[in-house]
Amino acid sequence: MCTDYLRPPITLCANGHNICSICKSKMRHCPTCRKKFLKTRNLSLEDIARQVMYPCKYRSHGCTETFNHDMIVVHQAKCLYSPQVCPVAKMENRNCGWTGNYNDIKEHLEEKHFEKFWSYVKGGNQFFCRLTDLVGFSAFIFAHNEIFFPSFLKKNNIFHVVVFYIGSAENAAKFKYKMEFVKKDDTEGVTFMYLTRSFDENLRDIYRSGNCGKLHYDVAIRLKDEEGDLMFKLEIIKVGT
Repeated sequence: MCTDYLRPPITLCANGHNICSICKSKMRHCPTCRKKFLKTRNLSLEDIARQVMYPCKYRSHGCTETFNHDMIVVHQAKCLYSPQVCPVAKMENRNCGWTGNYNDIKEHLEEKHFEKFWSYVKGGNQFFCRLTDLVGFSAFIFAHNEIFFPSFLKKNNIFHVVVFYIGSAENAAKFKYKMEFVKKDDTEGVTFMYLTRSFDENLRDIYRSGNCGKLHYDVAIRLKDEEGDLMFKLEIIKVGT
């Protein structure tokens, strides 16, 4: 009924028709003959199904990968060809109706959100931002042929800092970010380093876990200049280099 491939567990109706667990959970009777479903499993067909190499359900979007029953669901959860929403819409709750593949995100950001896109300079990017605007700071960083997005949240007089990787959690673990908040005269500063996080992860879950940088508000006050600007440097580094 779902037009997808038949995968275990597979059960039978009273007339011997096969149905997968997903479709069975949505129906009261067999869609072929209207007979009741049995609790009987078709073990022979399940054994055959486990030997089949299933194509990714995003094959129409360009994915050519095939996997067995145990691995296909794992692959599809992080397939680069799965439809993705615009990172600006997701990160900033802004209205952007674009959807596409991971591989098309950079082109979309450059074309539609170019004002937020920063090219990466070796040694890091340097930013100036008013302390009161730090939580609203927004910029996509292009580094190592990948896209990153720094995010700030103020809670209990502490700025929590996360740099997101626009991609899967598996690839996010291949990069780390070094962030340094410094006075303009370089006499004082605070530096921390963490792994980047996938933008598929929930932002507040990351904050609660403590897997992010923290800057106390009283320290930020000390580091700002006379105009209220806070300078910070951001460097994206490949893990192991």
